[in-house]
Amino acid sequence: MTNEIASELGPLLARAHILMFEYDPDGFLMSAVGSCIGGPDPAIEIRAGLVSPTVVRRAAAGERVVDRARVAGRWIAILHEPVRGERGQVERVLATAFDIGDRALPEQLDAWGTALAMVS
Repeated sequence: MTNEIASELGPLLARAHILMFEYDPDGFLMSAVGSCIGGPDPAIEIRAGLVSPTVVRRAAAGERVVDRARVAGRWIAILHEPVRGERGQVERVLATAFDIGDRALPEQLDAWGTALAMVS
């Protein structure tokens, strides 16, 4: 994501309580924009418990992962979508996290993840 797009999208995503980020197959954060819990720094939100090593390994291996985590007293839904290159190797993982409060059950997260996969 270019810096220009990130600077324009960041405030809009933050108001919607959405955080978008991407990491490489080794789990290193490449970029992040927005906020799912209202923090000033998206990287800090990610490091606060949005991503576990197990989820990173699964997504980097090519599995689409729908997860949820408890961060700053809120439930956050996170979708990790592997992006493959021309040779079929996972080049990066795009993730979208948003505040679901205490409303969503695991079955609802699965339905949300399926709906997003149909759009992409």
